[in-house]
Formats: sequence, structure tokens, C-alpha cells
Amino acid sequence: MVQRLEEILGNSITEYTPNAIKFQGLSLESLEQVIQSGYTTLNASFNAAPSVGSFIEFGQRCKSIEATAIFDGVVINDTDGPNLVIDAITVKGVKDLDFAGEFVNLCGVAMN
Repeated sequence: MVQRLEEILGNSITEYTPNAIKFQGLSLESLEQVIQSGYTTLNASFNAAPSVGSFIEFGQRCKSIEATAIFDGVVINDTDGPNLVIDAITVKGVKDLDFAGEFVNLCGVAMN
């Protein structure tokens, strides 16, 4: 099971620890493939980060405006199976600063 997940993550894997696989630069398409393969759920989240489903929705919104979302996170090795969570996102190609407000909404940060 973990071998297939490693194939999906590919060269985005940056570190192995005894309990986790850390990754950076995962594409939206690869993240969607992780969901389809059952390595995480739309509701999974890490600490105070948004859920995986929220990151996917935001990534799809980025794609609709021709920006690219890239995801970083960790796969927690659990005896029941690995569970991938996202804890960071990078967005490249944003041309409209109003889009920053959508990012703030994703993060759940209140701005004054």
C-alpha cells in the first residue's frame, strides 16, 4: 500500500521519518489521485490547517484562474494505513490581488 503512495508522490518526497513521509511540491492532480486511491479523506487535516478537501477546492479555483497550487504535507504512517494531510500551499501565477482574499478565507484568518 505504501509503495503505491510513494509512486503517486514521486519526487515530491523530501524526508522519511519512522512515523511519516514528508513531501513538497505535490500537484493538484497528484493530490486528487491520492484521494481516489484512498490514502486520505476530504475531511483529513493537520493541526489548524484546512482540510484536504478545502485545499483541493482552493487548488481547483486556482486552476480556473490559470494559477498553479502546489501542496506540501506529510503522510502519517498508521497501522490501519497511511493518511496524507496537507500543511502548506504555494500558489504561482496569481495576477489579481483580489484572489488573496480567497486565500485568507481558505486559512480562516480574520483580517481587520
